[in-house]
Amino acid sequence: MRKYVTIFLSLLIALPMFAAGAKKGKKKPLSKTTKLPRINEPIYNNNTLGPNHRFGPKVNYSNRDSDWSSSLIDSSLNGYGPYNPTPNPLAYAMDEGYVAVYRQFQGLDVTAGYVGASQSEDGEEWFTEQALNSRYPTGEEEPNLPTATGTPQGRYPSAGFAPGGNPTAIWNEYTNADQGGGQYGGFPLYTYDSEGVGEFSAWVNPFPSNNGCGTVPCDPADLWTGNAYVNSGGGSPVFTALYDGWSDTPSNYYWITSNFHANGYFLMNDPYVLIGDGDVDDNGGFLWSEGGGYTSSPDFHINEDGVGYLIQTSYTEDPGNSDPRLHTMFFKKTEDYGETWTNDGGYKNSGYHFIPDEVLMELSDSLWTMYSENADDSAYATKLWYPGTMCDSIDEESGDTLVDELYCGDTVYYVGTPPLVLTPGLFMWYNSDVRTDADGGLHFVTQANPIVCHDTLYTAGHGCDDNDGDGLADSTEQWPYSSSGHYYFYNPDPIDDPTNWSMDVLSDYDDNADADWDVSDIFYINSLDGYGPWYYMYPEITLSAEDGSEVMWYGSFKGSKYTENPADSNSVLPVDIDIFMRKSTDLGRTWTDLENVTNSLGGIFPDKELEVSVHLASTATDDEVAVFYQMPDFYTETYPPATGYEDYMNRVYVGVYNNDAGSGGTVAVGDENISPNKFSLKQNYPNPFNPKTQIQFNLSHSGDVVLDLFDIRGAKIKTLVNKYHEAGAHEFTLDGTSLASGVYFYSLTVNGDTKTRKLALMK
Repeated sequence: MRKYVTIFLSLLIALPMFAAGAKKGKKKPLSKTTKLPRINEPIYNNNTLGPNHRFGPKVNYSNRDSDWSSSLIDSSLNGYGPYNPTPNPLAYAMDEGYVAVYRQFQGLDVTAGYVGASQSEDGEEWFTEQALNSRYPTGEEEPNLPTATGTPQGRYPSAGFAPGGNPTAIWNEYTNADQGGGQYGGFPLYTYDSEGVGEFSAWVNPFPSNNGCGTVPCDPADLWTGNAYVNSGGGSPVFTALYDGWSDTPSNYYWITSNFHANGYFLMNDPYVLIGDGDVDDNGGFLWSEGGGYTSSPDFHINEDGVGYLIQTSYTEDPGNSDPRLHTMFFKKTEDYGETWTNDGGYKNSGYHFIPDEVLMELSDSLWTMYSENADDSAYATKLWYPGTMCDSIDEESGDTLVDELYCGDTVYYVGTPPLVLTPGLFMWYNSDVRTDADGGLHFVTQANPIVCHDTLYTAGHGCDDNDGDGLADSTEQWPYSSSGHYYFYNPDPIDDPTNWSMDVLSDYDDNADADWDVSDIFYINSLDGYGPWYYMYPEITLSAEDGSEVMWYGSFKGSKYTENPADSNSVLPVDIDIFMRKSTDLGRTWTDLENVTNSLGGIFPDKELEVSVHLASTATDDEVAVFYQMPDFYTETYPPATGYEDYMNRVYVGVYNNDAGSGGTVAVGDENISPNKFSLKQNYPNPFNPKTQIQFNLSHSGDVVLDLFDIRGAKIKTLVNKYHEAGAHEFTLDGTSLASGVYFYSLTVNGDTKTRKLALMK
């Protein structure tokens, strides 16, 4: 029997301060869809601040609405180190502690390339070590290092720490071409603290991560922007890393692993090209469209048993008459800590498997249908709706609600093009995060945007029709301004069961995407060139390391407060950025409500309190997770003229978020009672279903419970439950074997109060 994909819809009930531009009829410019160009950070510091410069205030958190504590651990001359999702600057080893690795401030008139580290056993008291990269393994020391300045030029540091191992710092150096090779001399290094985590440190001289740097220039040359972890390896730590080969055109990504570990030292395997933007199929044809111009940088995660996935989003070069035509997620799998990866099967027998178009269309169609059928719900005020959608209106004279009297179907506009309307499908963006659970299930979260089609035939044979019969509208665009956000996907066995995907919206980005960042006082790098916030405000997920746990954590940052643009009444300007988080206790099936955990004041420039560059720790516990982030100091512009908040001094923080609730809701600080505090009826899971689904409900007090099932017309089909229940969480299994396919309602009545939800049976 065919398996149907399922969807979990997290309903965000907080009203935005301003409606999105699409609801105002504002004409939006065409959004760029290719990936960002590589950013080459300036080597020299050009500030003219002088010795008596006034630094901005340090932010101290107090009276937070959530159980959140934060420590200022250091500062960085600029914000370039962790501004993108590739590095992993914070690592946690269960029952041992934390290590953070970052670009370290060493003065206003010196290089930004120093690498520092901080350690903590409890996440509260931190001990900092200075300048880990002042000596190279080839023997040079500053001020005579083989760099343009003779001083350290560390880039993109990551932290590695696993039980039984040592705190590890991993980064690459921007060296001269005769050192690292290639145009930018990428020279990958690591070092470790031989004393272990704690107050006293003894970081050893760095080692090359690339065996090909035993003699210089390195071969392979110019390895850059490392995505690195230290995995617990089932008992002995394993080093795994993926490096971008900057001098390679098209880009290649080099895989590096260790084969031996002793007291912090790793013996490395030789790097090799694992994947590349110029990959070809068995017949020599390119896999990716336009030489990888629409292909994201890869990300990976491997669990303690050595099972893991490597993921990236892309358009295919030539799908022919088959999947995928959408910009979707591709993945490879390993079962031996990355020693081998799938290299056959999947798309064009490349070893890349993917989420099929049919699955993405079915998942998104379920979501768009829910938005459209609840168009008058304030939770969906900024959402796109299908054409023909009706919503309630108010009679101005009587004040009565007129049901389905107002036409609400959307038309959205690009500047200079015909109107566009919503159609099934998603565009997966270039920033993603991935985790592999203990059972080998694949979890990833990515920025995704809906698909719209041209409702007029601006070119003969194209539009919203499906003339070629591939299931997609003939002429589509991705729409980032409404119904966009961080979409979470899960499949327990994605290769053998490729349609068994579930989806959840973890964070609504409507207002965030719609705001005009480029004309605000908190613009980010490349915003002036038309790159929207969906390029930068990336999502993060991590797993609890406790035995048998199903706890997951989500975190990210986005605009949290807005004001109307005085120069354009149809425009809103962002005035603050905060950290937002959620928790799941059932491997992503359900999540707590989205919570603003920092909720800082925002302020007036230059007294801004922005939390940016958010990275979750490599692992967590069931009750708490650590968060690495930065806060720009707008008094201290270190790369003038600034093109974004990255060009200012940034203070480096680590926060710890505690939430001991189940996925049904967030527990208040100090609240030791995690039983349900209200009568609630949850959305059935799975939905749509065939033939069985679970209906869960929570009771704050014991009482008589009646659960009824109704058809689409409101006629009662049967009473499913009618008996006394104690307070707490309960579950009922509905077997729809004897029911016809269609939409039904289930209604729960407890002590006179009633709640109703909708479900769909698809046979």
